[in-house]
Amino acid sequence: MDKIEPIRETYSLCPVCRMRIPAVVVEDGGSVYMEKECPEHGSFRPLIAKYAHYYRDLARLYGLLRKHFPTRPTAVESCAFTATLDCNLKCPICFAGDEDRVMPREMPLSEIEEKLIPIRGAGIMFKLHGGEPTLRKDLPEIIRLVRSSGNYPVLVTNALKLDDFDYLTSLKEHGLYAIAPSFDARHDDSIYERMRGRPLAGQREELLKNARRLGLKLMIFFVAVKGVNEDQLSAILEMTREYPELYKVIVLAYMHRGCRGFSEENEYTADETWELVVDATNVFSSLEELYIALKINIIARALRHRYQCFNSQTVLMPRSGRREDGFDPDYWRGVIERFEKLLGTNPARARRYFLRKFGLGLLGKGFFKPMIDRLVLKKKELADTFVPPGYYWLQFQTMYYPKNYDEEMVKEFCPFFSFNPGLEKRVSFCEYYSLYLKISIRVGPA
Repeated sequence: MDKIEPIRETYSLCPVCRMRIPAVVVEDGGSVYMEKECPEHGSFRPLIAKYAHYYRDLARLYGLLRKHFPTRPTAVESCAFTATLDCNLKCPICFAGDEDRVMPREMPLSEIEEKLIPIRGAGIMFKLHGGEPTLRKDLPEIIRLVRSSGNYPVLVTNALKLDDFDYLTSLKEHGLYAIAPSFDARHDDSIYERMRGRPLAGQREELLKNARRLGLKLMIFFVAVKGVNEDQLSAILEMTREYPELYKVIVLAYMHRGCRGFSEENEYTADETWELVVDATNVFSSLEELYIALKINIIARALRHRYQCFNSQTVLMPRSGRREDGFDPDYWRGVIERFEKLLGTNPARARRYFLRKFGLGLLGKGFFKPMIDRLVLKKKELADTFVPPGYYWLQFQTMYYPKNYDEEMVKEFCPFFSFNPGLEKRVSFCEYYSLYLKISIRVGPA
């Protein structure tokens, strides 16, 4: 029997009452679990990572980078605004099902305008979500306020209203930058019926046509539900070849929180979503190769004192789906090893070394024009869109919620803040959903 080894201590939440309680992250049988106990509701032991060696190495890398390149406390890269709690669907997979009891349905325009003041001219992604934000009659005006503040409104939506070309045109005319609809499958309505409660495949095709006619940029959320739609991911990734306006695909792991269907058996850990991509594309021949690609982006961001959430990693992907168009894993394994060795003796030299290798790698993939556009011409676009035509961003996203909530990771590394409580409070999105959406919060040991 494998020995249970503690990895580190943190604080978490009781999944029932959300009381703040001590927790220990442990390795057991090659996987990672969180052990915690609520005085009232007993013990919990959720699975945190399928592969302990990746979890441990990622934690080691984050700690090493943070030591030499600490986060900048004033940086805000993106934020999320819950525009409304109303919705025109009752999705069995919805994680927002318990918000109605604890939050005003709609923030007034005057308050939105006031809360935008701290990020005037910041040029960040401002996600509008809900509920379903298109149910707000004043959504065009909200979009206008966000865009006029110097930021980029991105509509996270079930897209039911976006097959209406005139309506979408109005949103674009008020400053909408991109849309981020959910795509659970490409053409299979049986999956939409199971995950969303109704067929939506045909409606999604109309949405794509409208977005292209209007020149809107596109980001897709693929909610991965174990045993339901994992075989659909390859078709979703292939959409990046057909739609050059699709600059990012987000693989969002299903979480069983406030949901009207399914169970914890349908959940994915972060590293399990990595496996989905390895199986769905020819870009990586193994999980290890994908992990190297993830580390390239982690290090590149850290050298600018920016970090992805520990549970939300991003990799640059070739639209061709061919391995030879990605980063050479053997070459970059050596670069990363050399960088870490230099970091121990000369951090400045290590930084110069990696950035030189990284810059040359990007230039070899056609990044010369995007770099000129952004750094020299200073074109006004969202940072993520400065990529050559042959590439897009693939993001893996696993939210923290009371079951797997890790206070240290959430507070140290989340660059994605909730707009609702005010950005000056620097409340992360997961922290807001886990703690702020309750009328009363019980606090355990300090």
